[in-house]
Amino acid sequence: MKLPRFLSRFRSSGTAKEPLPEPEVVATPVEAAPARSRMERLNHWLTPVANVGVLLGLAVLIVEVRQNASLTRTAMDQQKNDLLAEIEFNIAKPEITDIWVKSIRAPEELSDAEIRTIDSLLISIMLQWDQMFMMQDAGLISETRVRQHIQNTAPFYFGSRFGKHWWALQINGWEGTAMQKVAGSIVEALDEHFLDSHLDKLKLLPSEELTTDPEMPE
Repeated sequence: MKLPRFLSRFRSSGTAKEPLPEPEVVATPVEAAPARSRMERLNHWLTPVANVGVLLGLAVLIVEVRQNASLTRTAMDQQKNDLLAEIEFNIAKPEITDIWVKSIRAPEELSDAEIRTIDSLLISIMLQWDQMFMMQDAGLISETRVRQHIQNTAPFYFGSRFGKHWWALQINGWEGTAMQKVAGSIVEALDEHFLDSHLDKLKLLPSEELTTDPEMPE
């Protein structure tokens, strides 16, 4: 059905109405500054605490290292003494004592087997000294103490003709080491008659040779 012209005009004008503009949505910024400020304050307090914890940890570690070094020094020192005592116990055995004394009094009369026995004893002494040098290299003992120990023990093992002869044959294998530089100079300076005289000095004179006591006052 065809509408009158005036009605169709109204209908077309209604359909041509423009849509209303949508309201503009403005995003509200999120304020992150307060959260960031809290984190900064937290880091400000935590950083010194962490540094203190690190320092305390280092202090504990230093104490533990020093304690371990002290225990290691004591253990190695005891091991050194045990080795020296074992050498002395072996020399004190009757069958070894006779050979040891012969090497001092009459080294020319030593048999091959007896030479080998003395050889093992003197090697043990060198190994004991070498342990002292290792302790020095590890910072567990001073060079002065090592030198003093060798000076105190060397005469009683190398202070004989055989001992110095044996040392001269062995020391070439230690060239450039502390054994040669420190112990070598000490042994080479020893009196080759020291042990011979030492045994004589240990003997007690017969009673008739002792100096008579002065007369008692009346």
